[in-house]
Amino acid sequence: MNVLDIAGLDIFTPSGNQLVFGTNLTVAKGEAVGLVGESGSGKTLTVRAVAGLLPVGFTTSGSVAVNGTDLSTLSPRALRELRARRLGMIFQTPRAHLNPLLTIGGFLTEALVHVAGVTPAIAEQRAKDLLDEVGITDPARRMRQHPAELSGGLLQRVMIAATLAMDPEILLADEITTALDVTTQEEVMAVIADLRAHRDLSLLFITHDLALAGAVCDRVNVMQHGRIVETLRAATMRQTAQHEYTRILMSAALDEAPPISAEPLEATPILEIRDLRKTYRVRGGSGGKETLVAVDGVSMAIEAGGSLGIVGESGSGKSTTARILMGLERADAGTIAVDGQDWSAPARRSADRRQRAKIAQMVFQDPYQSLDRRQTVQQCLSEAVRVHRPTDSKEAVQSRVRELMSEVRLGAEFLGVRPRALSGGQRQRVAIARALAADPVLLVLDEAVSALDVTTQVEILTLLDGIRRDTGVALLMITHDLTVVRRLCDHVVVMRHGRIEERGTATDILDSPQAEYTRMLLDSIPREGWQPRRRRLGRTQSLPTITRSTAIPE
Repeated sequence: MNVLDIAGLDIFTPSGNQLVFGTNLTVAKGEAVGLVGESGSGKTLTVRAVAGLLPVGFTTSGSVAVNGTDLSTLSPRALRELRARRLGMIFQTPRAHLNPLLTIGGFLTEALVHVAGVTPAIAEQRAKDLLDEVGITDPARRMRQHPAELSGGLLQRVMIAATLAMDPEILLADEITTALDVTTQEEVMAVIADLRAHRDLSLLFITHDLALAGAVCDRVNVMQHGRIVETLRAATMRQTAQHEYTRILMSAALDEAPPISAEPLEATPILEIRDLRKTYRVRGGSGGKETLVAVDGVSMAIEAGGSLGIVGESGSGKSTTARILMGLERADAGTIAVDGQDWSAPARRSADRRQRAKIAQMVFQDPYQSLDRRQTVQQCLSEAVRVHRPTDSKEAVQSRVRELMSEVRLGAEFLGVRPRALSGGQRQRVAIARALAADPVLLVLDEAVSALDVTTQVEILTLLDGIRRDTGVALLMITHDLTVVRRLCDHVVVMRHGRIEERGTATDILDSPQAEYTRMLLDSIPREGWQPRRRRLGRTQSLPTITRSTAIPE
């Protein structure tokens, strides 16, 4: 009997539009099954239907069964009990699903006390065991911390621990590695692989990364426009794939593209950073304050029309460097020069801030959060143009808006559309168009494609490369993914613990890395034959053996 059996699943919106069509999917005991597709393909709706978490007003037909029990036949109470004890769901953004006012210990023990009915003392010990099981060191200290004090990778492990608290039979993992750097992604997937082996867990893994799904799953289902178009054995999927859409996903793999050629630096760079340093006072393990060095002696430069990628794990200092550059943080030491102006100190006056905004613009990771959801694309871009061209006539503003839409390859039919009606790639194009409205000489991209599916990533990176070659705007790409810089950047800086580990052309760094840390980053990229391991600079680690005897009793 399969742990999960989905048969003929249809999903409808409140208005009657059908989004998922006749989905058939099974997961056997101990099996890992991938569900892969672009944004909007229906994969997240499918897994939310299994968990009973569809938006209000959505309806379904077909059947979803767990261990042979059709969920539609259960009473609300029995359904809640089944979801609490047999299904475990891990979401894409752990920070959004944790109460910032609760400690990690409070979050982990809440369900154990109020759902499982164990005593607080037993719940606390169980929570510590779970943190240890997912590879978090010093669990007693972590139990006292709040979500804001942990990195994204640690929070994702906390979410995995919370999901395991009720000893589920199947994990539903929805894009759980999208926002993680490659080494943290590898460790999180290694943790899940170990847990599957120790607990005989089943896994339904939703992702847009076909290479990752192929590496960690036994079978892979490919979904397009609400339909599963192909089901493949993971080990042989590159050889046996028949559907054209599957082949498109495979051909979009970023790590298969050759690095772009680097042009020689000009005499006067558009951006020049020298000996940048930034420290913070943070709470230490003993309760006192410690000094955290976020950026230490960082120097770099970009020429007009050039593209520089800053690569590193979470906490490496790359985003702090970008925030200092954009005036969102103040450096303790060092200098910043942009287009010949001294930007070492943040601008205080609004006129100075506006003047800097005409020179440098920033594109963020999540376009839905950075765009005003109440504005149409027309209103968003018109507002940006008027800010930077206050003397332009209404006709000139509209003409510039049409030019911006053309630059980001969007048609005029999107002008009256709001962000919620756009795909992730279309929203990011609008965000790029808004940044270009200032006619900047420098564009800072902070993880601007990490949340996009692989085919959309290729489209956006190709678009950005064309824009910088046509307009001469310089690009500073902040990313944790070395495969992204392969498509966009001619030079690369690798950061670790606030320092630069290695720098050079993209060809040198990606094909002949000299630093051991850079080689570890490259080895952590999923590819054919790759298996996730818990490692730091070559030192392989393993989790403690946990058996089901530690589980919460029925």
